[in-house]
Amino acid sequence: MMAWIIRLVAVLFGLFGVAILLLFGPGSLDARYFNPAPPDPALEALFADPVEPVLTEEGLQGAEDLEPGPDGRLYTGLADGRIMARAPEGGWEEVAHTGGRPLGLAFSPDGVLHVADALAGLIRLDDGEWTVIDEPGEFPALVFTDDLTILEDGTIILTDASGRYGYGEYMESFWEGEQTARILAYTPDGTRRVLADDLAFANGVAHDPESGDVFINETWARQVHVLDPVTGNLRILIDGLPGYPDNIHWDPEENLLWIAMPSRHSELMEFFHPRPLLKRLMRRFADVFGEPELPARPVMGLAVNRLGEPVRVLYGPTREGELGATTVVPWQGQIWTGGLDRPTVDAFPVPPRLDGTHAE
Repeated sequence: MMAWIIRLVAVLFGLFGVAILLLFGPGSLDARYFNPAPPDPALEALFADPVEPVLTEEGLQGAEDLEPGPDGRLYTGLADGRIMARAPEGGWEEVAHTGGRPLGLAFSPDGVLHVADALAGLIRLDDGEWTVIDEPGEFPALVFTDDLTILEDGTIILTDASGRYGYGEYMESFWEGEQTARILAYTPDGTRRVLADDLAFANGVAHDPESGDVFINETWARQVHVLDPVTGNLRILIDGLPGYPDNIHWDPEENLLWIAMPSRHSELMEFFHPRPLLKRLMRRFADVFGEPELPARPVMGLAVNRLGEPVRVLYGPTREGELGATTVVPWQGQIWTGGLDRPTVDAFPVPPRLDGTHAE
Protein backbone atom coordinates (compact mmCIF):
# COMPACT_ATOMS: atom_id res chain seq x y z
CA MET A 1 0.00 0.00 0.00
CA MET A 2 2.76 2.42 0.98
CA ALA A 3 4.66 1.69 -2.23
CA TRP A 4 1.51 2.45 -4.27
CA ILE A 5 1.09 5.78 -2.45
CA ILE A 6 4.72 6.66 -3.07
CA ARG A 7 4.34 5.89 -6.78
CA LEU A 8 1.16 7.99 -6.96
CA VAL A 9 2.86 10.93 -5.25
CA ALA A 10 5.83 10.60 -7.61
CA VAL A 11 3.52 10.62 -10.63
CA LEU A 12 1.64 13.65 -9.32
CA PHE A 13 4.87 15.52 -8.65
CA GLY A 14 6.08 14.57 -12.13
CA LEU A 15 2.90 15.88 -13.72
CA PHE A 16 3.15 19.02 -11.64
CA GLY A 17 6.73 19.53 -12.80
CA VAL A 18 5.75 19.04 -16.42
CA ALA A 19 2.92 21.55 -16.01
CA ILE A 20 5.31 24.10 -14.48
CA LEU A 21 7.77 23.62 -17.34
CA LEU A 22 5.01 23.97 -19.91
CA LEU A 23 3.65 27.13 -18.33
CA PHE A 24 6.82 28.83 -17.15
CA GLY A 25 9.81 26.96 -18.59
CA PRO A 26 12.17 28.05 -21.38
CA GLY A 27 10.32 29.38 -24.40
CA SER A 28 7.05 29.84 -22.53
CA LEU A 29 4.77 32.73 -23.37
CA ASP A 30 4.96 35.73 -21.05
CA ALA A 31 1.17 35.95 -21.11
CA ARG A 32 -0.43 39.09 -19.69
CA TYR A 33 -3.94 39.67 -18.43
CA PHE A 34 -5.76 41.61 -21.11
CA ASN A 35 -9.52 42.08 -21.42
CA PRO A 36 -10.62 44.34 -24.30
CA ALA A 37 -14.24 45.32 -24.77
CA PRO A 38 -16.24 42.84 -26.87
CA PRO A 39 -17.14 43.78 -30.44
CA ASP A 40 -20.18 46.01 -30.79
CA PRO A 41 -22.87 43.98 -32.62
CA ALA A 42 -24.14 47.15 -34.30
CA LEU A 43 -20.69 47.76 -35.79
CA GLU A 44 -20.30 44.12 -36.83
CA ALA A 45 -23.62 44.28 -38.66
CA LEU A 46 -22.33 47.09 -40.89
CA PHE A 47 -19.93 44.71 -42.65
CA ALA A 48 -22.39 42.50 -44.50
CA ASP A 49 -22.31 43.08 -48.26
CA PRO A 50 -18.84 43.04 -49.85
CA VAL A 51 -18.12 45.03 -52.99
CA GLU A 52 -15.41 44.47 -55.58
CA PRO A 53 -12.71 47.02 -56.40
CA VAL A 54 -13.10 49.02 -59.59
CA LEU A 55 -9.33 49.07 -60.12
CA THR A 56 -6.52 46.71 -59.09
CA GLU A 57 -2.88 47.65 -59.66
CA GLU A 58 -0.29 44.87 -59.47
CA GLY A 59 3.36 44.86 -58.51
CA LEU A 60 2.96 46.80 -55.28
CA GLN A 61 3.79 44.20 -52.65
CA GLY A 62 3.35 45.44 -49.11
CA ALA A 63 1.85 48.90 -49.67
CA GLU A 64 1.25 49.17 -45.93
CA ASP A 65 0.28 52.86 -45.92
CA LEU A 66 -1.04 55.22 -48.59
CA GLU A 67 -0.57 58.98 -48.30
CA PRO A 68 -1.74 61.72 -50.67
CA GLY A 69 1.15 64.10 -51.29
CA PRO A 70 1.21 67.89 -51.63
CA ASP A 71 2.10 67.46 -55.32
CA GLY A 72 -1.21 65.69 -56.00
CA ARG A 73 0.31 62.22 -56.22
CA LEU A 74 -0.44 59.18 -54.03
CA TYR A 75 2.56 57.78 -52.13
CA THR A 76 3.29 54.42 -50.56
CA GLY A 77 6.21 52.37 -49.23
CA LEU A 78 6.73 48.77 -50.33
CA ALA A 79 8.10 45.64 -48.68
CA ASP A 80 11.39 45.94 -50.61
CA GLY A 81 12.05 49.47 -49.30
CA ARG A 82 10.95 51.46 -52.33
CA ILE A 83 8.88 54.62 -51.99
CA MET A 84 6.44 54.83 -54.89
CA ALA A 85 4.26 57.65 -56.19
CA ARG A 86 1.23 57.50 -58.47
CA ALA A 87 0.02 60.39 -60.61
CA PRO A 88 -3.75 61.02 -60.79
CA GLU A 89 -3.78 59.90 -64.43
CA GLY A 90 -2.06 56.63 -63.51
CA GLY A 91 1.37 55.03 -63.41
CA TRP A 92 3.59 54.37 -60.40
CA GLU A 93 7.23 55.45 -60.24
CA GLU A 94 9.96 54.95 -57.68
CA VAL A 95 10.92 58.21 -55.98
CA ALA A 96 13.22 56.92 -53.23
CA HIS A 97 14.44 53.83 -51.39
CA THR A 98 14.79 53.73 -47.61
CA GLY A 99 16.98 50.65 -47.44
CA GLY A 100 14.62 49.33 -44.76
CA ARG A 101 10.93 48.60 -44.42
CA PRO A 102 8.83 51.78 -44.82
CA LEU A 103 5.50 51.72 -43.00
CA GLY A 104 3.80 55.05 -42.21
CA LEU A 105 4.30 58.09 -44.46
CA ALA A 106 3.56 61.77 -43.83
CA PHE A 107 4.44 65.16 -45.29
CA SER A 108 5.50 68.14 -43.19
CA PRO A 109 3.89 71.56 -43.77
CA ASP A 110 6.82 72.46 -46.05
CA GLY A 111 6.21 69.37 -48.20
CA VAL A 112 9.07 67.16 -46.98
CA LEU A 113 8.40 63.42 -46.93
CA HIS A 114 8.86 61.71 -43.56
CA VAL A 115 8.76 57.93 -43.11
CA ALA A 116 8.27 55.66 -40.12
CA ASP A 117 10.56 52.84 -41.20
CA ALA A 118 10.41 49.70 -39.08
CA LEU A 119 14.12 49.01 -39.65
CA ALA A 120 15.65 52.46 -40.21
CA GLY A 121 13.58 54.44 -37.69
CA LEU A 122 12.08 57.89 -38.15
CA ILE A 123 13.60 59.42 -41.29
CA ARG A 124 12.99 62.28 -43.72
CA LEU A 125 13.93 62.84 -47.34
CA ASP A 126 16.10 65.96 -47.76
CA ASP A 127 17.07 66.76 -51.38
CA GLY A 128 17.12 63.09 -52.29
CA GLU A 129 19.06 62.02 -49.18
CA TRP A 130 17.68 60.40 -46.04
CA THR A 131 18.18 62.11 -42.69
CA VAL A 132 17.70 60.02 -39.55
CA ILE A 133 15.65 61.79 -36.88
CA ASP A 134 15.50 58.82 -34.49
CA GLU A 135 16.59 55.23 -34.91
CA PRO A 136 15.82 51.81 -33.43
CA GLY A 137 17.73 50.34 -30.54
CA GLU A 138 17.22 48.95 -27.08
CA PHE A 139 14.17 50.28 -25.25
CA PRO A 140 13.63 53.19 -24.49
CA ALA A 141 14.93 53.75 -28.02
CA LEU A 142 12.48 52.99 -30.84
CA VAL A 143 11.53 49.32 -31.00
CA PHE A 144 8.72 49.13 -33.57
CA THR A 145 8.58 52.38 -35.56
CA ASP A 146 5.13 52.24 -37.10
CA ASP A 147 3.22 55.36 -38.15
CA LEU A 148 3.35 59.15 -37.94
CA THR A 149 1.47 62.36 -38.54
CA ILE A 150 2.89 65.89 -38.66
CA LEU A 151 1.08 68.82 -37.10
CA GLU A 152 0.87 72.31 -38.56
CA ASP A 153 3.67 73.57 -36.29
CA GLY A 154 5.99 70.82 -37.56
CA THR A 155 5.66 68.55 -34.52
CA ILE A 156 5.90 64.87 -35.47
CA ILE A 157 3.62 62.45 -33.63
CA LEU A 158 5.01 58.90 -33.92
CA THR A 159 3.70 55.51 -32.83
CA ASP A 160 6.20 53.03 -31.40
CA ALA A 161 3.91 49.99 -31.59
CA SER A 162 5.68 47.86 -28.98
CA GLY A 163 8.46 48.18 -26.45
CA ARG A 164 9.08 44.42 -26.56
CA TYR A 165 8.65 43.26 -30.13
CA GLY A 166 9.93 44.64 -33.41
CA TYR A 167 8.84 44.37 -37.02
CA GLY A 168 7.74 40.85 -37.98
CA GLU A 169 6.92 39.93 -34.39
CA TYR A 170 3.44 41.37 -34.09
CA MET A 171 1.86 37.94 -33.51
CA GLU A 172 4.08 37.49 -30.44
CA SER A 173 2.78 40.81 -29.16
CA PHE A 174 -0.80 39.70 -29.85
CA TRP A 175 -0.38 36.34 -28.13
CA GLU A 176 1.18 37.95 -25.10
CA GLY A 177 -1.38 40.74 -24.83
CA GLU A 178 1.45 43.09 -23.90
CA GLN A 179 0.83 46.80 -23.51
CA THR A 180 4.14 48.57 -24.00
CA ALA A 181 3.42 50.84 -26.97
CA ARG A 182 4.17 54.57 -26.84
CA ILE A 183 3.18 57.76 -28.59
CA LEU A 184 6.16 60.08 -29.08
CA ALA A 185 6.29 63.75 -30.03
CA TYR A 186 9.26 65.34 -31.84
CA THR A 187 9.24 69.13 -31.91
CA PRO A 188 11.12 71.18 -34.55
CA ASP A 189 13.75 72.16 -31.96
CA GLY A 190 14.76 68.50 -31.63
CA THR A 191 13.00 67.70 -28.36
CA ARG A 192 11.54 64.22 -27.98
CA ARG A 193 8.97 63.38 -25.33
CA VAL A 194 6.54 60.57 -24.55
CA LEU A 195 2.91 61.68 -24.88
CA ALA A 196 1.31 58.36 -23.89
CA ASP A 197 2.49 54.86 -23.05
CA ASP A 198 1.38 51.43 -21.80
CA LEU A 199 -0.80 50.97 -24.88
CA ALA A 200 -1.86 47.72 -26.56
CA PHE A 201 0.04 47.96 -29.86
CA ALA A 202 -0.44 51.60 -30.80
CA ASN A 203 -0.50 51.51 -34.56
CA GLY A 204 -2.12 54.18 -36.71
CA VAL A 205 -2.03 57.91 -36.02
CA ALA A 206 -3.66 60.89 -37.77
CA HIS A 207 -4.78 64.39 -36.88
CA ASP A 208 -7.54 66.89 -37.59
CA PRO A 209 -5.93 70.22 -38.58
CA GLU A 210 -9.10 72.15 -37.80
CA SER A 211 -9.63 70.95 -34.22
CA GLY A 212 -6.01 70.11 -33.44
CA ASP A 213 -7.03 66.65 -32.21
CA VAL A 214 -4.71 63.71 -32.75
CA PHE A 215 -6.18 60.24 -33.24
CA ILE A 216 -4.37 57.04 -32.29
CA ASN A 217 -5.50 53.45 -32.07
CA GLU A 218 -4.75 50.43 -29.93
CA THR A 219 -4.83 47.50 -32.31
CA TRP A 220 -5.24 44.69 -29.79
CA ALA A 221 -7.85 46.64 -27.80
CA ARG A 222 -9.80 47.37 -31.01
CA GLN A 223 -10.33 51.01 -30.16
CA VAL A 224 -9.42 54.50 -31.32
CA HIS A 225 -8.54 57.39 -29.00
CA VAL A 226 -8.46 61.14 -29.25
CA LEU A 227 -5.08 62.34 -27.96
CA ASP A 228 -4.37 65.84 -26.72
CA PRO A 229 -0.94 66.60 -28.27
CA VAL A 230 -0.08 69.00 -25.44
CA THR A 231 -1.12 67.11 -22.30
CA GLY A 232 -1.10 63.56 -23.65
CA ASN A 233 -4.58 62.96 -22.26
CA LEU A 234 -6.57 60.23 -24.00
CA ARG A 235 -10.29 59.69 -24.44
CA ILE A 236 -11.98 56.93 -26.38
CA LEU A 237 -13.47 57.95 -29.71
CA ILE A 238 -14.79 54.50 -30.62
CA ASP A 239 -14.32 51.00 -29.22
CA GLY A 240 -15.80 47.58 -29.72
CA LEU A 241 -14.56 47.57 -33.31
CA PRO A 242 -15.28 44.32 -35.18
CA GLY A 243 -11.68 44.06 -36.33
CA TYR A 244 -8.16 45.10 -35.37
CA PRO A 245 -7.48 48.71 -36.44
CA ASP A 246 -4.30 49.51 -38.30
CA ASN A 247 -3.60 52.75 -40.18
CA ILE A 248 -6.02 55.64 -39.83
CA HIS A 249 -6.44 58.64 -42.11
CA TRP A 250 -8.18 61.98 -41.61
CA ASP A 251 -10.24 63.16 -44.59
CA PRO A 252 -10.40 66.98 -44.29
CA GLU A 253 -12.97 67.29 -47.07
CA GLU A 254 -15.62 65.32 -45.18
CA ASN A 255 -14.17 65.67 -41.67
CA LEU A 256 -14.10 61.89 -41.33
CA LEU A 257 -11.55 59.52 -39.84
CA TRP A 258 -11.00 56.41 -41.95
CA ILE A 259 -10.03 53.32 -39.93
CA ALA A 260 -8.51 50.33 -41.73
CA MET A 261 -9.03 46.90 -40.14
CA PRO A 262 -6.96 44.15 -41.81
CA SER A 263 -8.57 41.34 -39.82
CA ARG A 264 -11.78 40.54 -38.03
CA HIS A 265 -11.43 39.96 -34.30
CA SER A 266 -10.38 36.53 -33.01
CA GLU A 267 -12.98 35.07 -30.65
CA LEU A 268 -10.55 32.33 -29.63
CA MET A 269 -7.68 34.63 -28.68
CA GLU A 270 -9.94 37.07 -26.91
CA PHE A 271 -11.36 34.23 -24.84
CA PHE A 272 -7.85 33.44 -23.61
CA HIS A 273 -6.58 37.01 -23.13
CA PRO A 274 -8.11 37.43 -19.64
CA ARG A 275 -6.94 33.89 -18.72
CA PRO A 276 -3.14 34.12 -18.93
CA LEU A 277 -2.38 30.64 -17.56
CA LEU A 278 -4.63 29.01 -20.14
CA LYS A 279 -3.08 31.25 -22.79
CA ARG A 280 0.40 30.04 -21.82
CA LEU A 281 -0.76 26.44 -22.25
CA MET A 282 -2.51 27.21 -25.53
CA ARG A 283 0.70 28.70 -26.89
CA ARG A 284 2.58 25.49 -26.08
CA PHE A 285 0.01 23.49 -28.03
CA ALA A 286 0.30 25.95 -30.92
CA ASP A 287 4.09 25.49 -30.94
CA VAL A 288 3.53 21.75 -31.47
CA PHE A 289 0.39 21.61 -33.59
CA GLY A 290 0.52 24.96 -35.38
CA GLU A 291 -1.16 28.32 -35.01
CA PRO A 292 -4.94 28.35 -34.56
CA GLU A 293 -6.93 29.35 -37.61
CA LEU A 294 -6.87 33.09 -38.10
CA PRO A 295 -10.11 35.03 -38.45
CA ALA A 296 -11.36 36.20 -41.82
CA ARG A 297 -9.35 39.04 -43.36
CA PRO A 298 -11.52 40.93 -45.84
CA VAL A 299 -11.00 44.56 -46.80
CA MET A 300 -12.59 46.55 -43.96
CA GLY A 301 -12.71 50.31 -43.62
CA LEU A 302 -14.87 52.42 -41.32
CA ALA A 303 -15.21 56.20 -41.54
CA VAL A 304 -16.37 57.94 -38.37
CA ASN A 305 -17.06 61.58 -37.59
CA ARG A 306 -15.63 63.63 -34.73
CA LEU A 307 -18.15 62.05 -32.36
CA GLY A 308 -17.05 58.53 -33.28
CA GLU A 309 -20.27 57.84 -35.18
CA PRO A 310 -20.01 55.56 -38.24
CA VAL A 311 -20.68 57.45 -41.48
CA ARG A 312 -19.31 55.26 -44.30
CA VAL A 313 -18.39 51.57 -44.46
CA LEU A 314 -16.05 49.91 -46.96
CA TYR A 315 -16.30 46.13 -47.10
CA GLY A 316 -14.34 44.34 -49.78
CA PRO A 317 -13.52 40.74 -50.67
CA THR A 318 -11.40 38.26 -48.74
CA ARG A 319 -8.28 37.04 -50.56
CA GLU A 320 -7.12 33.65 -49.38
CA GLY A 321 -3.67 33.71 -47.83
CA GLU A 322 -3.48 37.51 -47.66
CA LEU A 323 -3.82 39.98 -44.87
CA GLY A 324 -6.62 42.47 -45.32
CA ALA A 325 -6.15 46.16 -46.03
CA THR A 326 -3.92 47.99 -43.56
CA THR A 327 -4.67 51.38 -45.13
CA VAL A 328 -7.90 52.91 -46.44
CA VAL A 329 -7.59 56.39 -47.96
CA PRO A 330 -9.91 58.61 -50.03
CA TRP A 331 -8.14 60.00 -53.11
CA GLN A 332 -9.33 61.28 -56.47
CA GLY A 333 -12.97 60.42 -55.81
CA GLN A 334 -12.32 56.80 -54.85
CA ILE A 335 -11.27 54.83 -51.76
CA TRP A 336 -7.78 53.38 -52.16
CA THR A 337 -6.48 50.42 -50.17
CA GLY A 338 -3.19 48.63 -49.69
CA GLY A 339 -1.85 46.10 -47.23
CA LEU A 340 1.22 44.92 -45.37
CA ASP A 341 0.97 41.46 -46.99
CA ARG A 342 -0.99 42.32 -50.13
CA PRO A 343 0.52 42.39 -53.65
CA THR A 344 -1.80 45.07 -55.02
CA VAL A 345 -3.23 48.51 -54.44
CA ASP A 346 -6.98 48.61 -55.07
CA ALA A 347 -9.50 51.38 -55.64
CA PHE A 348 -13.13 51.10 -54.57
CA PRO A 349 -16.12 53.33 -55.21
CA VAL A 350 -16.88 55.69 -52.34
CA PRO A 351 -19.47 53.87 -50.21
CA PRO A 352 -22.76 55.65 -49.53
CA ARG A 353 -23.32 57.48 -46.29
CA LEU A 354 -25.18 55.50 -43.67
CA ASP A 355 -28.75 56.58 -43.09
CA GLY A 356 -29.13 59.36 -40.56
CA THR A 357 -25.43 60.18 -40.34
CA HIS A 358 -23.75 63.53 -40.60
CA ALA A 359 -20.30 65.05 -40.35
CA GLU A 360 -19.24 66.84 -37.19
